[in-house]
Amino acid sequence: MITKTNMAYCGWDIGGAHLKVAYADSKGKLLNVFQLPCALWKGIDALTDTLQKALKQLPDTPISHYITMTGELVDAFNNREEGVKAIVNCVDTHLKADDLHFFAGQSGWLNKKQAILQWQDVASMNWQASAILAAKHIEQGLFIDIGSTTCDIIAIDNYQIQPAATTDYGRQRSGELVYTGAIRTPLMAITDEAPLHGDRISLAAEWFASSGDIWLLLDQLISTDIQDESADGKPWNAVYSQQRLARMLGCDAHDASIAQWQNVAAWFAEKQLQQVIKGCHQVLSRFPDWKLSSPIVGAGVGKFIVEKCATRLNRPYIDYAQFCQHHPEASCFAPAAALALLAAHQLS
Repeated sequence: MITKTNMAYCGWDIGGAHLKVAYADSKGKLLNVFQLPCALWKGIDALTDTLQKALKQLPDTPISHYITMTGELVDAFNNREEGVKAIVNCVDTHLKADDLHFFAGQSGWLNKKQAILQWQDVASMNWQASAILAAKHIEQGLFIDIGSTTCDIIAIDNYQIQPAATTDYGRQRSGELVYTGAIRTPLMAITDEAPLHGDRISLAAEWFASSGDIWLLLDQLISTDIQDESADGKPWNAVYSQQRLARMLGCDAHDASIAQWQNVAAWFAEKQLQQVIKGCHQVLSRFPDWKLSSPIVGAGVGKFIVEKCATRLNRPYIDYAQFCQHHPEASCFAPAAALALLAAHQLS
């Protein structure tokens, strides 16, 4: 029997391309935080397989599970309601635990039946978990999580999150959800041209390269940071990243020097940074009385981009790991870590 004295806590963040997991012991100490690739867009069987792999990395002790998701958006499902239902049923089947809790943002925790009925409260709420935990530690500031695919920009004021909207549609309007990430974003979604040999070259409208290539060439990412496939399926290293980048400009890697390709990469990095800063300014415009000393909290595999934004905005930077017992992986996989810690705090 699971009791409050022996209960451990596991946070699950189920995305369209990855599964993130965080495990905390009965005292709320984070012991393990990790990510596994999960191509949910190929179908629900991908989640089944990845859940089984994840369970092998968890101890054989009584565990209470806390789940959030964004994977309901993938095109394997006809709509988001269908996606939530499929994910909830899959988790219920394969975790084989009576103690399942589905995160519904500021509405709290739901059981399986409630999660299916109140699917709109469950769909794509992982950002709230991360931001709520951050709000317990700072009175005022921006929480920014840049993952492989998207960027969340959430205002915190008076120790409370202050989102202008909670749906993806509303958050894309408000600037709080920017569809740009550190790894999977196609370069044609960042800009439509790039400089080379003194000219500006229009880009191919093809997914020849992604943001991961840019940040790898600029030494902000290393191959072990990336679990996604590259655009051409070849390895993540400087040689192949240059080849992929060259295709975007209609040429080959040997048509320019390494330094020139790094300059092209820096162009894309700047354009992506501007996308994030644009969202920051839009969110900040709702809080005209904030002090410049209010910090920016960075999370996600692209938190190095957040740090650059903080410098541009002349605001202090805080790494999210500071709120997660300084666990080295917690800031990269913030929603999963936040779920485990919030549950441990609320229920222990």
